[in-house]
Amino acid sequence: MKYESLKGKVVMITGASSGLGEALARAFIDNDCVAYLSARSKDKLDTLAKELGDNAVSLPLDVTDPQQVKRAAEAMVSQHKRIDIWVNNAGGEKKSSLEDLTPELLHEINAVNYYGLVYGTQAAYMQMKKQKEGDIVQILSTSSFTSRINESAYCAAKAAASLFSESVQHEVRDCGILVFPIYPGGMNTEFFKKAGATLPPDSMEPKDIADIVLNAVSQPRNIIVVPRIFRNSWKK
Repeated sequence: MKYESLKGKVVMITGASSGLGEALARAFIDNDCVAYLSARSKDKLDTLAKELGDNAVSLPLDVTDPQQVKRAAEAMVSQHKRIDIWVNNAGGEKKSSLEDLTPELLHEINAVNYYGLVYGTQAAYMQMKKQKEGDIVQILSTSSFTSRINESAYCAAKAAASLFSESVQHEVRDCGILVFPIYPGGMNTEFFKKAGATLPPDSMEPKDIADIVLNAVSQPRNIIVVPRIFRNSWKK
């Protein structure tokens, strides 16, 4: 869907090499935005950016490294003078029982799902407060409020990211910055396979969630979109 108010916006999408991130990249490019595509996979990013055209910028990034995140934001400002929308979409899951949850795995899960989101939010905020305007989109999960066996660390990281996002909403609003926590259920992506999880029946399509995100950030500034929560439907 086309949203005229998004034309020319400068956007960062983390985790853009596949799944929802790729769908968001395509949607923003279709709306004539300049989209910075970030992920750890340079080859995938380069291929996608080449397909999407000149307004797509491949920017390899490890969101767990705060210095890399800061430099990515600086690169956007250097090239385009602003950051209009920052989407914290990067995430990952590894199932583990309580007994098998090592300190290393716990850190890895928190680093990408929680710390990475915090670093991205901070980097976007530092520029957006100068502009006195901007949107930060937090791609969370129904795991933020749903406990699951062998996924305790992932659910806890998402819950932390959720409460962080909702708290930051109040802190940055006076700066003209809006924060949009988005809570999708299971999507038809490679995420579940990589995590060793089972895709739920009637899984959502990434392009549908991407359109919901674009609809939210396209609204007039005097309309505050409340957090959106989505669950999978179940056919009988």
